[in-house]
Amino acid sequence: MSGLNFEQAPAPSHPLRFLLSALAWGAIAGIWVAWSGPEILVSRWAPATIVLVHLLTLGVLGNAMVGSLIQFLPVAAGSPLPGSRYAPVVHLALNCGIACLLSAIGFHASVLAGVAVFLLAGTLAAFAVAALIGLLRGSGRTPPRMGIGMALAAILTNVVLGIAMLGIRVGWWGSPAHSLVDLHAALGIVGWVIGLIGAVGGITLPMLQGTRAIPRPAAIVWLTVLALTLLTAIGSSIGLFPDGARTVLALPVALLSGAVLFLQWKSPHRRNPTLRRFWAVGSACLLAAVSVAVASPGPWPFDRPILVGALLLGAGLPFLVLGMTLEIMGFLTWIEMRRRVPRGTRIPGVGSLLPEPGKKRLLVSHCLAATTLIVSVAYPPLARIAGLFVALAYVATFRSAWSGWRDGIAFAASHRPAST
Repeated sequence: MSGLNFEQAPAPSHPLRFLLSALAWGAIAGIWVAWSGPEILVSRWAPATIVLVHLLTLGVLGNAMVGSLIQFLPVAAGSPLPGSRYAPVVHLALNCGIACLLSAIGFHASVLAGVAVFLLAGTLAAFAVAALIGLLRGSGRTPPRMGIGMALAAILTNVVLGIAMLGIRVGWWGSPAHSLVDLHAALGIVGWVIGLIGAVGGITLPMLQGTRAIPRPAAIVWLTVLALTLLTAIGSSIGLFPDGARTVLALPVALLSGAVLFLQWKSPHRRNPTLRRFWAVGSACLLAAVSVAVASPGPWPFDRPILVGALLLGAGLPFLVLGMTLEIMGFLTWIEMRRRVPRGTRIPGVGSLLPEPGKKRLLVSHCLAATTLIVSVAYPPLARIAGLFVALAYVATFRSAWSGWRDGIAFAASHRPAST
């Protein structure tokens, strides 16, 4: 826990609600795959597939990113978040907005689309602006703050693009432009998610996984590559560069995943073995997604973008997020216990709140679910089984995380002095 400023930590219930919601949306995504069946893995343009993509990007990754930032900014980045006491309102508006967006996409509902713009886009924009203000006022290390700032700028830009895409979807204006759809995906996945994971990983990899610290010049180079990559994607979408220029989006993803595996391999210390495995599997899936994305476009027996999406959104990124979620849940429980029990009371260590054997079982369940989902891209009749495996894995993770929190609160209650 060295280097963490727990005195600046928000109420643990604030990030907790986002992290648990991410797991709940993951279970819903699995149920959606099981209910939709094979057609969900045939084309990226199918309505059911578009809903699934947003279940994963907004429901799972979005909640996890926002919840993690609420905890990470003040505790590890030295950047207290303005208005953090309104986190419950942000959580409610964000998740109601996600539900409205998914309904608007599925049913072409113009009214729900308007509500989604107000709740979801408004909430994400307000959160991003508040977080940027916190970064500007902060005093933490410069490279992580720069990376988080770039990620927040990407999500702000993507909010505007998302409104445009939604307006096209429900018939407010225009006709679909594939270049804008690709840019929307690039800014959301590479700019927001990869950018944020890379920035946060610069602190959490040495702290939680025992790797060597990432040299400042290397971090600056990666941030520069990320910025140039996103600018190239924007230029390609408006015709400044050929369409093939968008393949450079694979570069920051490959650099991040390759760096994670290299740093783990060369670790002078090896902490939190299950977290390391979550990140190793996730990074391997990201490298596989990059390989498929840049491979020759010659005849494929299935939709190649679907396979890339399955590797990215169904496996790679969720594995990175899930591993960190389990660690953060342990920290949140430990902080809440410390706040509730009298000073001097000995409380269980973070590692004992969510023991390694339980985490290993969750890792196995998610590996089984992700493998089945990826295989079902080549064999769509397996989709329903894959969806059930995904749902069960997320439900098991939710139950484990909630049980750890509940047991910690029970411990604190049993050690609270009796009122007189």
